[in-house]
Amino acid sequence: MILSFLVAHFNYPILFVWSLFEGEIGLALAGMLAHLGHLRLELIIPITFVGAMIGDTTVFWLGRCCGDALLERFTGDRKRLDRMEAWFRRRGSWLIVFERFIYGTHIPFLLMLGSAGYGWWKFFLLELLGVSLWAATFTGLGYLFGQAFVDLLVLVQKHLSIFLLMILFFFFLRFFSEE
Repeated sequence: MILSFLVAHFNYPILFVWSLFEGEIGLALAGMLAHLGHLRLELIIPITFVGAMIGDTTVFWLGRCCGDALLERFTGDRKRLDRMEAWFRRRGSWLIVFERFIYGTHIPFLLMLGSAGYGWWKFFLLELLGVSLWAATFTGLGYLFGQAFVDLLVLVQKHLSIFLLMILFFFFLRFFSEE
């Protein structure tokens, strides 16, 4: 029943829009549907790649334009915000490549990175690598493991996201509260 609904309604434009924001489950579903012959694998990765690049670039530039004001309002402390921005400028490179794999951190990370004044071309080149790995990984795992992988993603996002966000929150709280 769910499979027939997906086959009838899950298509490339929906996958594109889904990839503008997050998309792990969408990629896994698309990979599974490609394995079953309902979508073409050679179209899934480029479509999600373009969608993710557009979405990530937009959020990065949003952070560059108005992220400072949003983050200052959130932190309430300019000194703490300056330390956070310096940390992102120093350590942002590897995080750009792998942040898509850490559920719940994607959009806030890109806002902070843009706000920190991280170099555009460096961001863009590292983002190309990160989005490529992300699209290939989740589509491939959906293709290979099908519904079992989709169910695993749903379980992780449903139950572990709160735990992961708490760990991240306490890490940042500890890191930025030290002088």
